[in-house]
Amino acid sequence: MAGDKAVTIFKTPGCGRCRAAKEYFAARGFKIEEEDVTSSMSAKRRMARLAPGARVVPVIAFDDEVEVGWRPEYWNKRLGGAS
Repeated sequence: MAGDKAVTIFKTPGCGRCRAAKEYFAARGFKIEEEDVTSSMSAKRRMARLAPGARVVPVIAFDDEVEVGWRPEYWNKRLGGAS
């Protein structure tokens, strides 16, 4: 389904929702790029540029879309599949 599609997940260590998002996309064959916003200032700046004002993680960038927070029901609908 995903082929060579990539998703970027901006995360923090120990974030359960970030881990759930990673597992969700990995199970569907997406290439995953993780950006730790606590250890990388450049990742923090990229996240702020993509999602101004975002105060929670994960921030998920896919295609030309950015979603703040983890809502699997949204991604099921967006990607056309069940959980």
